Amino acid sequence: MANAILGVYLLLFALNISYNTLYWSELLYSQQFIHFFGWLLLLWLSYPPLIYLYTRRVVVRKGFSLTDLVHLIPMIFAILFYIPFFTLDAVTKLEVIGSGRLSEYVFGIKYHFVGVISVLIFYSILTYTSFLNKNLGYNKNRWLKWMIGAFLCYVIAMISYFVLSRLGLIGTGHDYFITYTIIFFIGMVSYFGFVQPDVFEGLSMDSVLRFKKYKNSGLTPGHSQESRLSLVEFMESEKPYLKGDLRLDDLAGKLNLSRHHMSQIINEHFDMTFFDFINSYRIDEAKKLLRDDPNLNITDVIYSSGFNNRMSFYNTFKKHTGITPTQFKSKQRG
Repeated sequence: MANAILGVYLLLFALNISYNTLYWSELLYSQQFIHFFGWLLLLWLSYPPLIYLYTRRVVVRKGFSLTDLVHLIPMIFAILFYIPFFTLDAVTKLEVIGSGRLSEYVFGIKYHFVGVISVLIFYSILTYTSFLNKNLGYNKNRWLKWMIGAFLCYVIAMISYFVLSRLGLIGTGHDYFITYTIIFFIGMVSYFGFVQPDVFEGLSMDSVLRFKKYKNSGLTPGHSQESRLSLVEFMESEKPYLKGDLRLDDLAGKLNLSRHHMSQIINEHFDMTFFDFINSYRIDEAKKLLRDDPNLNITDVIYSSGFNNRMSFYNTFKKHTGITPTQFKSKQRG
């Protein structure tokens, strides 16, 4: 489903470029293509909900429901605003546009850019706050950050164009830089598709990013698997994570691995960064301490589990458990 949503997203971007081409070539203002006039607004309003739904699907695996129809509201309003114009014949449309009477047929056309910008900003904030602060895996988090980052570049380009054109600093002919951001996005997704075609056949983007990053690392699958087992055994028996100053180089040295290979093993087999990996053990240790003695002082738990400060401990604990240490402690007493 995520790939299907991404596919629709890319298709609409392609239609956006086609529309821009008609506009720049002035073919849009011909009887053959004038009926496409106004549909660009619908494309603009479709991108934000799609990026939100795509991210939601990747992060929480949620499908569609009736409540998702709420995302169609901006587009429905846009269609209602344009219906009087859409129902005109080609000759009349050209005459209305040529005589500058478009506002007579399209409700609130002067303020449509405010609505578009509002929707773009709203969904950007909604997507970021809803999903990117979740406890995601290392590779999935990288892919989503790239996706959202690319979308934000588009949002910034759109806002810049609208604001600068309204201030009279640029003309409508300068909107090509918006298309550049669209082309960049399509190009990057296409790149992933060409170097790893399975990405459009159900392979997770996690696998693609991992494949590319460590393609030439020199670590064989067999050695990688052996090192993973050795790492788990070392973490459970020696508990190096209890040292607050533990570094990636320290862990690599204990297992006779290079820093790069140590990082690769943690990223590939545990889908975490080094610090997330170490902190996951520290949180398990903190939970064990609190279960064994619910009356234990939180400060003692912090340093006994390998953390160096209270803020880091509280933030990491809530990230991994969804609740604060105090709430966890209360549950153990209850």
